Amino acid sequence: MKKLVVLLLASLMATSAFAVIDPDPDMIGIYFDTNAEDNCKIAEPSTPFFAYLIATNPTPANINAYELGMLNVVPAGNEGMVFRLSSNIADGVVSGVDVGVSGPLGGDHIVGLAEPLVTTEATILHSWQFMMLAVFPMDMYIFQSSAPSIDDVYPVLQNADGSILYTAGQSTGGPDIPVAGVNSECAVAVEEASFGSVKSLFR
Repeated sequence: MKKLVVLLLASLMATSAFAVIDPDPDMIGIYFDTNAEDNCKIAEPSTPFFAYLIATNPTPANINAYELGMLNVVPAGNEGMVFRLSSNIADGVVSGVDVGVSGPLGGDHIVGLAEPLVTTEATILHSWQFMMLAVFPMDMYIFQSSAPSIDDVYPVLQNADGSILYTAGQSTGGPDIPVAGVNSECAVAVEEASFGSVKSLFR
């Protein structure tokens, strides 16, 4: 009996080790691991690190397009100390075309994939490699693209089966709250800001 209890506990622990931190369906966040478990990062100066745009628990079996706007907010005067070393559609799993314009502090990603991306509990839509020259906070926001296919504040995905567009929610609840943080508090424990004030930083 004891062996059975130990086996059941071990299997539960193994299952939870691979579970994403956001249990809701059709959500999008930025994470620093490929399992969508870590949205907080301590970055050493001049040390590259990866960030992953991940759709968690997507309802379609396949996705063939995605679009969103993103914004990385840093303290004034540090804008030139953030570098984006790479920007990778679907983390290189499938190829595609990104017609959005973006840089190290954000912009648009409007992506069509050359072939459908099979979804999992944590589906990597995009990855970036960043490097910061000093230790300072960077909060990462996501919202709709500047030319949204669906007029709302959410990122948009396209279900490859029927090419159906639908919105996906931000992992932390909305566009006013950063979905990830570098050298700052975890994304779920931040001061509230209005969506207009967040986007005004990017204009």
